[in-house]
Amino acid sequence: MPFAEDYDVAANALEAAAQEAASMMESARAALGTGVMVGGQLTRLVTDELDAAAGILDQVSSELTELVATCRERAEICRQAQADQHTYAASYTRYQADLRDWQDHHGTREPAPEPPTAPEAAPAWANR
Repeated sequence: MPFAEDYDVAANALEAAAQEAASMMESARAALGTGVMVGGQLTRLVTDELDAAAGILDQVSSELTELVATCRERAEICRQAQADQHTYAASYTRYQADLRDWQDHHGTREPAPEPPTAPEAAPAWANR
């Protein structure tokens, strides 16, 4: 299972890929604008194919951008799960000390200390 840092690395790589996919058509379209191809069936065919390729690349870029958002969301969930676990561990350590103190002085301090509530379980994919 990945850690928050792994999700961050994946998000950065996917973001770079999304930006690259979004800009791939610029050089091909620029070549058409220099007068290399003017008029005729070949120009229409090339333009149609470039439009189709641009549509595919736009879709790829959009899907990669969605994956970036998912990775960043999961990284934050992993970080929060880890923080919750650390907070719980510290609270449980305090509870154990309070319980030992209460047991040593039973009757002088009522009621017994209550254990802390455990945090909600993190999703199965969240490594802490």
